[in-house]
Order: sequence, then C-alpha cells, then structure tokens
Amino acid sequence: LENAIHMAQSEAQNAFGSSELIIEKAIIRPRHVEIQVFADEFGNTVHLGERDCSVQRRHQKVIEESPCPVMTDELRAAMGEAAIGAAKAVNYVGAGTVEFLLDQSGEFYFLEMNTRLQVEHPVTELVTGLDLVEWQLRVARGETLPLTQDQIQLNGHAIEVRLYAEDPYAGFLPSTGPVHLFATPSAPGFRVDSGVTSGDAVSPFYDSMVAKIMAHGKTREDARQQLIRGLQETALLGLPNNRDFLIDLLEQPEFAKGEATTAFIADCYGDQPTKPSVSEESLVLAACLQHRLGRAIAATKSLGIAPELLEWSSTGRAHSIYSYELDETLVHVTLTSRSANAYTAAVGDVIHQIEVLSMDSQHAVLTINGLRMPLHYIATDDATIHIASASSTDVMVNKAVLPPSTGEELGSGTIIAPMHGLLLSVDVEVGASVSKGDRLAVLEAMKMQHGITAPIDGTVTVIGGKANQQVAAGDVLVVIESAEE
Repeated sequence: LENAIHMAQSEAQNAFGSSELIIEKAIIRPRHVEIQVFADEFGNTVHLGERDCSVQRRHQKVIEESPCPVMTDELRAAMGEAAIGAAKAVNYVGAGTVEFLLDQSGEFYFLEMNTRLQVEHPVTELVTGLDLVEWQLRVARGETLPLTQDQIQLNGHAIEVRLYAEDPYAGFLPSTGPVHLFATPSAPGFRVDSGVTSGDAVSPFYDSMVAKIMAHGKTREDARQQLIRGLQETALLGLPNNRDFLIDLLEQPEFAKGEATTAFIADCYGDQPTKPSVSEESLVLAACLQHRLGRAIAATKSLGIAPELLEWSSTGRAHSIYSYELDETLVHVTLTSRSANAYTAAVGDVIHQIEVLSMDSQHAVLTINGLRMPLHYIATDDATIHIASASSTDVMVNKAVLPPSTGEELGSGTIIAPMHGLLLSVDVEVGASVSKGDRLAVLEAMKMQHGITAPIDGTVTVIGGKANQQVAAGDVLVVIESAEE
C-alpha cells in the first residue's frame, strides 16, 4: 500500500501538479459505460447513445462497443439524461463524453467528463451513421445541432479493438521498434484508423496504441465474428503487439455472452496472460517459407536455370533441415521437396504435407495437411522470419544458419530497462540488501509509471542510472549479487 500511494502521488504530481489523493467508493466488478453528448451555442444538448468500455488492462481500454450489451431503453434514458445534465451544468459546447460505472443492480455512478471526442467515438459513428467530426466543425462555426434527440437512431452493433505495441505476456509492457509490415483487412465491412504504416518505427515518446480496428453488424454476434475474421487478416510484424491477445479476448465465452466487466481480463488471465506455445504448424510454415526464399535467391544467381528445376536433384529428393529453439529445446524440421510447390515436413516422427498455392514478398497462401492457411510474413535476415497466420504471430529463427553466440549472458541478478523511458527514481544504493519483489526503481514510459522490482534476494553491487535520467531499452539499471553466491 505504501508503494502504491507513493506512485499514485508521483503520477498525479507529474500529470496535474498536485499529489492530493481522493478516496472513492469501490464498485465491485462494474461495467464502464460512457455517454456521447453534443451541445451547441443555443442551449441544445443531445446524447448519441452509449459505449461499453469495460474490457481494460491497467485501467486503459482495450475493447469498446455500442450499444452496451445489458442496456435497456429505461436505463439509456436515465443515463442519457444524467449526461446531458452534466453538460448543461457547465454550459458545455461541442462533443463530450460523460463516463459512468454501472453496477450489477443497474445503479450508475459518475466518473468524469472528457471534453473532447474519444478514441472510441467511431463505434458511435457506426451505429448512428453520423460523422461526429463534421458535427464538431458545424457547432464550432456557430450552427445548431444537425439533429434533435428524437431524430437520433441506433442501428446494429459495432465493436472496436485497440491494437497496441505492447507485450501482453510481459505485463503489457509497451514495446518499441521497427514496423516491418503492417497489414489490415482487405474485405469490406471494416474500419481501420491507424497511425503507422510498413517501414515506420514505434518510438517511446507516444502512447503505445497504433491502430483501431472496427466491425459493424446487424447484431452483436455478427460484429464479433466479423471482427475476429478481420484481426486474423491483420499483421503487425517487427515488435511485440497484442493482436493475438485481442483475438483471444473476443473468443472468450464471457465476452461472447456480453458479460464482461472491468474485472474481465484479470478474472480470465490472472496477473498476465500466458504466452501460447509455438505450434508445430508454425515451425513447418517457417521452414517452408525460408526454404522458398532461399530458392528464390538461388534462382536470381543461377544463369539459365529454370526456377522449377531448383527443387530437382539428380540423387533423389532433396532434404533441407531447419532448426528452431522452442522452450530451450532445439527442434528440427526436415523439409523434402515433392514437386515445384509441394513438400513434406518431418518434425520428429510426425509428417506434414504442404502445398504452396501462392507467394509474393509479404503474403502467401499454403495448405498444411489440406487446411488452407493465408498469412503475412517478412524475412529480416537469412535466419529470421516473422509470420502472422490466422491463429498466431511468431518470430522464428533458424539456428542452423546462425553463428555460435559469444559472450556471457546477463545473470539473473542483472536488471535491464525493459523499454526507453525516464528513470523517475532509484530506490536502492550500492551495498543495500534486497529481497525478491522489493522495488528498485521507477521508470516512466508512454504515460505510465512502471515499478522495477528485484528478481532475487541479494546485495546491490551496481547502480546503472540516477533519477531524472533518460535510459534506453536494454540499459543496465541495477545488478544484484545473489544471496546464494
């Protein structure tokens, strides 16, 4: 509690110039429901329905939808009236969002009013058919609201997910780095608002959200299923991101039934989701793609050799071995060519049949054991390939072409900065005895403060930074000599 109070005061002081804290009523497992309001200079104020933003991590929204799955006409009227009352109380003009907590009995509690459009405003646009930015501009130049409350209708259901550059399997830590490939759904029926393109880089200086992906359907289930398909066609390759986690969230039975509250992610995943193991199909995909890329390079270097003959051998079928490290175990894939576009891949005693239906520099369609698998990929060097299939995003490194590593690995007592950021405080000194879990430092990155804790018991031997110093990802912050040593 003492550490939590200290960090809350520090964050409040840095953001708002005041470290004063407020004790509020705790609403257990509420929904986070907000009302979109609009007001003009002539005293006209309306609401445009609600958005359910209950699916959150670290109190930051991940999925938003409209309408709220448990909303009734009576509750919408009551919450809308309260939101309009809040706007009128301050003579508000423009777009605003009034946020509430909704408990399981149907009681709702005011949180705050955001005096702007919000990230999730597109789901309101999709269900109302209105352009809220156009409304902003019209109100700003002195016009009246385009519609009255009775003229505003909600049609169908819309769901939005936030694609973050973060690692869900490492405490949702923001990630930075190059965007080797960013691809979004090509089929109609989706809306994508994005801030990156292929070739960009995600820096540590802004929020970690890189895109919003939305689907609209006649029913909530239509929208949910369509959004899952859209995410399966989406790829963000080059840095850790939450695409796979978003798909898993949308497929959870609790979310499918519309029962998610603000406790949903913690209830489903505990402290953090467990990273799924890399599948055998992913190994086979990586080996096949890397083999094809190698053949393509060979074709450009071979004068007068037809590409289809590159899979031919005078001594029988050609075998290629690819090696990938999974859970500290080296797994070998033996790829054997059956024809110009067909292969068998052996992983231990298991044999997979593969056919390449199409392949260009970033996209491919293969079949594995008869199952069609469209995917996006990018090869960053001879050994490394990034792959996004409908089921997973993986980075595979063929150890067979890597030179042996040199140098000693960092010991378990060496704590490095997980991302670029500002070192707000260093809470230990050289020579201090620490226990596992003790806070060593506080790092601020992407608008969030992250406590750096001791991974082992021991004695601090090195301090790699000082308060108010910028550090880069990978910088050594603290070294602890193990008590056992």
